[in-house]
Amino acid sequence: MILLIGENNKVEEVLEEKKFSELGIEERTHMEEWVAEYPQILGEDLLTVTTEYDKFDKTSNRLDVLAIDFNGKIVIIELKRDLADKFVDLQAIHYAAYCSTVNLEQVVQMMADYKNKSKEEMESEIKSFITNDDFSDFDNQPRIMLVANDFREETLAAVLWLRDNGLDITCVKLEPYKIKGRIAVKPEIIIPLPEAKDFMIKAEQKNITISKKSKRQEEYHAFWNKMLNKLNEAKPGLSNRKWCISNFLAVPSGYGSVHFEWLFRGRPSKEFLAALHFEYNDRPKNLKLLNYFKSQKSEIEKQLGELELFFDEDFGNRWAQVYVKRDSGEIDDENLEWGFETMMKLYDVLKPILDDYYKK
Repeated sequence: MILLIGENNKVEEVLEEKKFSELGIEERTHMEEWVAEYPQILGEDLLTVTTEYDKFDKTSNRLDVLAIDFNGKIVIIELKRDLADKFVDLQAIHYAAYCSTVNLEQVVQMMADYKNKSKEEMESEIKSFITNDDFSDFDNQPRIMLVANDFREETLAAVLWLRDNGLDITCVKLEPYKIKGRIAVKPEIIIPLPEAKDFMIKAEQKNITISKKSKRQEEYHAFWNKMLNKLNEAKPGLSNRKWCISNFLAVPSGYGSVHFEWLFRGRPSKEFLAALHFEYNDRPKNLKLLNYFKSQKSEIEKQLGELELFFDEDFGNRWAQVYVKRDSGEIDDENLEWGFETMMKLYDVLKPILDDYYKK
């Protein structure tokens, strides 16, 4: 239910949720087009590669929408107009299996065919979109996003089980409403819950086996283990993270979509950052937070001592961050000590300001 409030702050209309079928909305001609053009409705920035793709070997099935995320992951988007049928998860798994072997060159070609542009343009757009400094090609573990007006309990149970066993799969509910002759669509992430997303994903990474790690991931694994041990000694209970093989490691702030983070940046890595990230899907909300910290820059730098503070309002196209950096991308003991000491100081200085912001 949605209440439509007028200028006098009185309820003008009560809107009841409809079904897409009741409003004459079709999966392919309407929903697919909306999601392809505005994938942000699914809760994050994605880059659409193609729609209705049917050139897989040994099957003529059509994948609804294929996209990529900021980390350089293939994302399978499966759409259902009303109630997702019993085997929607299995269908999406089939598509994920088909896409598990595609490489950057193939994705570039798909996107060039879909947008009717040159491969050079599409490769440049993809590489500009991906913010993962370690990206070189797509891995064999695509993500899945199931999108429907509603989900059966058995589907949600299966999705939770699949997540527990290492598959990155998300359920997004789209609720349509008719407002004065127009249709409004309200998105809601069912699994994982937005406020728990970061921690669910990080906890699930423990299911990745050592044998699947690259040499670089092994180095990150050893480095972050040392960092986590130091963090747990200094601030017990702050993080329940056990391990990490990425170029970044997040530390909870106590607020959803905001976290502290260590980050190796560059291809190859040239800098090591200690940062506070603002990662709401709402860019103005991120900028508002960033500006709040900017307004206190002098006082913050005074407390940080020799550390120089930087403000980035275009991190990941929509996100923002406050950070300090060291001009070294080496995974070594010097960065370990600098990163730990800097993060402890950054946390102690910025966390009270963050608490103050949310109190206000």
